[in-house]
Amino acid sequence: MSEKEKSTGRAGASMIRGSLVSLGVRLLDLPSRYGFHLLIAAWLGVVETGSFYIVFSTMVTLAGFGRLGIDQALTRQIAIDLSSGQSGRVRPIIRRAFLLVLIASTAVTVLLAAGAFALADIILKKPELAVPLVLGALSMIPQNLGATLAGALAGLQRVGYSQMIYSWLWPAIFCAAAVPIALTGNLKVSSTLILMAVSFAVTALIGAFLLKRFLREVPRTDEPPSSALCLIKPGLSLFTLELTKLLITSAPAIVLGIVASTYETGLFALAWRVALVVNLLISGVTGMAVPKFASLYAQRDLAGLDRNAAQAVGLVLCLALPVAAAMLLFPEHLLALFGTGYGQGAAALRVLALGQIAAACFTAMPELLGMTSYTSVLYRINFVSVAVLLVGLAVLTPLEGSVGAAAATSLAIAVNGAVAAWAAHRLLGVFPLRTLWRWLRERRTLRTESRNNEH
Repeated sequence: MSEKEKSTGRAGASMIRGSLVSLGVRLLDLPSRYGFHLLIAAWLGVVETGSFYIVFSTMVTLAGFGRLGIDQALTRQIAIDLSSGQSGRVRPIIRRAFLLVLIASTAVTVLLAAGAFALADIILKKPELAVPLVLGALSMIPQNLGATLAGALAGLQRVGYSQMIYSWLWPAIFCAAAVPIALTGNLKVSSTLILMAVSFAVTALIGAFLLKRFLREVPRTDEPPSSALCLIKPGLSLFTLELTKLLITSAPAIVLGIVASTYETGLFALAWRVALVVNLLISGVTGMAVPKFASLYAQRDLAGLDRNAAQAVGLVLCLALPVAAAMLLFPEHLLALFGTGYGQGAAALRVLALGQIAAACFTAMPELLGMTSYTSVLYRINFVSVAVLLVGLAVLTPLEGSVGAAAATSLAIAVNGAVAAWAAHRLLGVFPLRTLWRWLRERRTLRTESRNNEH
C-alpha cells in the first residue's frame, strides 16, 4: 500500500471516528431535547402544546435574524485561520462576532416585544398569545450568544462541546428545573417560556467558560486582525441556509396557527419533533464534517472533500434508515408515547419521515457549499427552497391541515438537498452517492475475488 493510500485511509478513519464521537454527544439530545418535548406534550395537553409551539416557532425563526449566520461564518473563519497558521486572528474575530450578534439580537428582541400584541391579535388571531410572545423574546439574546460561542468552539475543532452548547445542554437544564414545577401542576405556557430563557442564559455562561479555557491553547501571534466583512459577507450567505432550516422547522407551525386550530398545530408540532430524530443524526455528522470541509477546501483538496462528504452521507444513511422505517411503519405507537390524542398525527409523521430520508441522502451538501467559495450559489438554492416551502404551505395547509404542512415541509427538504448536491457535483466534482456506490461495488468485487481464491 502506498503512502498516499495509507494517508487516505487514516483520514477516512479519523473522519468516521470523529463523526461517531460527534454523534455520541449529539445523541444526548434524545433524553434532553425529547425530554423537553415530552414534558411539554404531557403536561400542557394538545391545545396548550399547540399554543406553545406557535410561540416557540415564531421565537426560533426570529432568533435567526439576530445571528445572521455569523456563528457559522465564525466556525469557517476560525478553521481557515488555524489551518493557514494565522492563529493571531482568532481572538479578535471572536470578539467582533460577539459584538455583531449582540447588536442584531437586541434589535430583534425589541422588535418582537414591541410588536407582540399586534402579531398575536392581527396575524395569528390569537390575542391570548401576546404575553407569551413577549416572554419568548427574552430568550433570543442568550440563545444567540450561546450559538456564537458554539460556532467558535466548532472552529477550534471542539465539536462535542460545540454541539453541547448548540443543542442538548439547554433542554437538559430546562428538564432538570421543570420536572419539580410540573409535578406541582404549575407548568404553564408562560412559565415554560421563562424557564427556557433561564436555560439559554446558563448554557451561554457555560459556553463562555469552555471557550476561554480552549483559547489558552491557541498561540498568540502578530497577524493583523481580519475585517468584520469576513464574517458579514459569508455570514449572510450562510444565513440563507440557516433561515431555510429555521423556516422548514418553524414556518409550518406558524402557518397552521394562522389557518387552523391550535389542536391541529399541536398534532403537527409533535409529529415534526419525532421526525427530527433523524435530523439529530444528520446534524451530528454535519457538525463534525463542516470544519473539515473548510480546512480541506482551503488546501484545495477536492478529493478529500469528496471522500469526507461520502463518509458523512454513508454514516447517516446507515443510522437513519432504520429510524425512518420505524416512523413509516409504527407512527401511531411512537406518537402515543407522548400522551393521549397525539396518535391522530400519524399520517403527518409518515410524510415527514419521507422528507427526512431525502435529507439523509444529501447530508451536509448545503453546508459544503457554505464552507467553500460558492456561498452565492447556496444563497440561490436556499431562495428556491424557501419559495417551494412557502408556496407549498400556502396551497396545501388550508386543504389538508397538518398533512399538507408535512408535505410542503418534506418537499422543501428534498429540493434543498438535491439541488445543493447537484451544485456540489457541478462546481466541485463532489458526488457522495456516486462515491458510496463505487465503494460498495469495489467491496463486493473484493469479496467475490476472495471467495474465488478460497475455492
